[in-house]
Amino acid sequence: MDKLQPILLILPLLGLSFWLWMAWDFGKNDRLSRQEKTYWTVAFVFLNVFAAVYYYVYEYRRRH
Repeated sequence: MDKLQPILLILPLLGLSFWLWMAWDFGKNDRLSRQEKTYWTVAFVFLNVFAAVYYYVYEYRRRH
């Protein structure tokens, strides 16, 4: 169990970092309408990392 503790600490930090990165990006994304930003905000609040992954696949990768 002692060998798993660092992994159990790193995974949530990686998820949080990715979520913050995608949240920051969609906040700066000028191609999204105000209504789309509202939808993304709700998704990011309630779906957390799952919404961040979805945003990455369908919005972030199209622009970069």
